[in-house]
Amino acid sequence: MKDTRQILIDLEHFLTESIRANPILSQDDLKPHLLVRQILDELSLKRFIWVGNQTFVPNRLVVSAPDLTPAKLEELEVLFNSVVFTKYIYDYVASSGFKLLEVLTIEIRQVPSTPGVVNLCQLSFEWTPHAEAAESVSVTVDEQEGRILEIHGLKPQIPRLARLTAMSGEVYRSPYILTKRTTFLGRLRNVMDLKTGEVVRRNDFVYSRLEGDQSPNKSVSRQHASIVFDNGDFYLFDTGSANGTGVERAAQTIETPTGDASGIRLQDGDIIRLGAALIRFELDPSVTELNIGTPNPEAQTAPDETGSGNLTVRVPRSVIVQETSKVLDSE
Repeated sequence: MKDTRQILIDLEHFLTESIRANPILSQDDLKPHLLVRQILDELSLKRFIWVGNQTFVPNRLVVSAPDLTPAKLEELEVLFNSVVFTKYIYDYVASSGFKLLEVLTIEIRQVPSTPGVVNLCQLSFEWTPHAEAAESVSVTVDEQEGRILEIHGLKPQIPRLARLTAMSGEVYRSPYILTKRTTFLGRLRNVMDLKTGEVVRRNDFVYSRLEGDQSPNKSVSRQHASIVFDNGDFYLFDTGSANGTGVERAAQTIETPTGDASGIRLQDGDIIRLGAALIRFELDPSVTELNIGTPNPEAQTAPDETGSGNLTVRVPRSVIVQETSKVLDSE
């Protein structure tokens, strides 16, 4: 594995070239060298010790962008959810000796601009809020001591769970566990109203934007479908797709047209079809697969019996800035 300095250099180069090749984004929106510094700064500040003297960092990366247009929102989401970008983050976390409690998630957040200053995208690493514990574990930390106090496991909104696994196409996360009463399926995470610029929907099972004409992703609409839990069963609805929504079951295809209020009651083993993209639906996945309850980091890496693991201390910001400059500016 590359050292941390080389990973950051390569990441800055990737961001620079991506912006240069993008007709929508420019360095008036985001500056690669500042983004890389923010990543280093954030992960230096937000590292916390848990059991076994292991050091954990937040698994949610928030990209705050001022006054986004729908076009810029889409380009930012595609850039920061790309396989290349996320791999650089994983590599940097691992090479620094840190760990993640869960898979990395990327959130694009629209913020108002500040008059009289240059408004650029900002990156921050955050723990999942308790209000969103239906999708991810949440964490209570002691900021002063730099320690994790409690890990709160998934708290599903529904009494019965199910799993979606992509069989074709590229998605942000697969498998995906259904823990909410309504789960949205579509292309890209954020769907904005083109007239008002407001986010009207956030997809949960998310297909990425791919340029190849032959990719199943091209046939998935932004607001394609939803799965609703009702009276003990899951129902599939078409919420405005261009290429149709259906279920393949026992060599038969069941279609659900847009606006159909009854939907399709899903059964274990059904194959959901969104355009040309296929998803396997399974009921009642094993609890051990869901990370419900308190996650156990010892299942990932055994703690150091001598107590000489990755010791983390609170570092003054001045020292962080100094070390950041050494890493990024040295040749």
